[in-house]
Amino acid sequence: MSNETEKTEIAEETEAAETSENTAENEVTETSEDTEPAAEEEEKEKYTVKNFFNDVFDIGETLCIFMLVFYLLKAFVFEQAIVDGDSMVPTLNDKEKLLYSRIYTPDNDDIVIADNDRLGLIVKRIVAVGGQVVDIRDGNVYVDGQKLDEQIYSEGEVLTASHFVNSPTEPRLYNTELQYPCTVPEGKVFLMGDNRGISEDSRGVIVGFVDEEDILGRVFLRYAPFKDFKIFF
Repeated sequence: MSNETEKTEIAEETEAAETSENTAENEVTETSEDTEPAAEEEEKEKYTVKNFFNDVFDIGETLCIFMLVFYLLKAFVFEQAIVDGDSMVPTLNDKEKLLYSRIYTPDNDDIVIADNDRLGLIVKRIVAVGGQVVDIRDGNVYVDGQKLDEQIYSEGEVLTASHFVNSPTEPRLYNTELQYPCTVPEGKVFLMGDNRGISEDSRGVIVGFVDEEDILGRVFLRYAPFKDFKIFF
């Protein structure tokens, strides 16, 4: 009988201890939950005028870094240009806005911006580089004996007669001393506009062979008008 009484007392003590532990856990949980909103409110109250000016300073610092990087890129990596005229139609049209890369090595078929003493900045396509042979006959252009496919400039359009070298319209002053076929001198390039009939380019005395150092860069992007946005690879 005594043993049973002891077991009963031990069981009661165990239950009391478990009840006490559960109550303590609930109290701790409830206390923790009650303190969270208070902590959040305290954090919100800590945002001071000093914090505000620090945030403004961080934003300003980020903008300054962005502008600095932009102008460094603009000064040494890329520049913008605006098409003036129709000599590159249909590839480029008058008043379109372009970006060109200053880091560039002249290569065939690239659209480039060049600096000309009499015309200023011009946009043309490189037909041939130094050492290549250019021939123009029967209204067609040949480079190293290979006939150029003029239709690649049409971008889906049908080119008119004015786009070819045998156009009846010949406003340029031809270089009569240039005999075809001709070899492009080393360090120079032969430029032509895609709209062959009205383009003032290397066929004429005003442009002629262009020094590579006068090539300012390769056009890689047309960004305006936005509907005609295009990346040139």
